[in-house]
Amino acid sequence: MIETIELRNKPELKIILNADEFEVIDAAKPRNNGKYLFRKIRNVELSKERTDWLVSSIAFLASIFTHGNLETYKNRANLTLETDSQTLKIWLGNADYEKAQSVMKFIERKKM
Repeated sequence: MIETIELRNKPELKIILNADEFEVIDAAKPRNNGKYLFRKIRNVELSKERTDWLVSSIAFLASIFTHGNLETYKNRANLTLETDSQTLKIWLGNADYEKAQSVMKFIERKKM
């Protein structure tokens, strides 16, 4: 069984799911590229894009004193995979979040 899930077209972000491993093809962050065994995955976490209120509040206070621009700061969506030897963070900007959820659930099931 091989299934290719395209999360983003440009820059390319694909995850290829096999029976015992998965492969990441990430044109935006090539050091993520590689094959990873499901049994080596210790933790999988999917984070949505969300506003970082602490940083945004500090920036707001700073803008009062410096007459700067008021901006809200966001934490970008990402898929984090942790193994014994490394942590892999796949940034999901302009990616299909629902497909990323299905990848996370698949990896969660296979890592057990």
